[in-house]
Amino acid sequence: MRGFARLLPVLVALVTLSSTPVLAHGGDLVYTGAAGPYQVRAFANWAEGWLDYSVDLRNVSTGARIPGAEVRVTVFENGVNIAQYTAFESGSVYEFVEQSPEEVHWNLVLDISSALGPAKLSHSLDLAPTNWVWPSVLVIGGFFAAVAAHTWTARRRARA
Repeated sequence: MRGFARLLPVLVALVTLSSTPVLAHGGDLVYTGAAGPYQVRAFANWAEGWLDYSVDLRNVSTGARIPGAEVRVTVFENGVNIAQYTAFESGSVYEFVEQSPEEVHWNLVLDISSALGPAKLSHSLDLAPTNWVWPSVLVIGGFFAAVAAHTWTARRRARA
């Protein structure tokens, strides 16, 4: 039983790390580039009708985070302006969370303004719903397989 007690934290860590993570602050990396004095990384995630979009702004020269910037995001779909959002500072990123369709095929235009000056950039955003069922089944199945292997080994040792 002591072997299982030593193995349990490792199993918990494996289950936690291999499961689909909760995607906070935007989720998957969808854009990396530079615009004027800014190094920009954008992250996005769609879940249950909500789009979580985040922008990480850094000084292109120093790599330092840029606090106090103003980030406006204009959304175009098929060349038509359908929305405009302000990404508010949230921790180390600028973020907005808004309702959106299940599939997103947009062109985004970011207008950035801070003490470093203005900049403008655009990028496409294509998101489709993710299927988390099979990864979850595999993780849960792996956990129960590990418990079964431990039980089988413990019973075998007890008989010897």
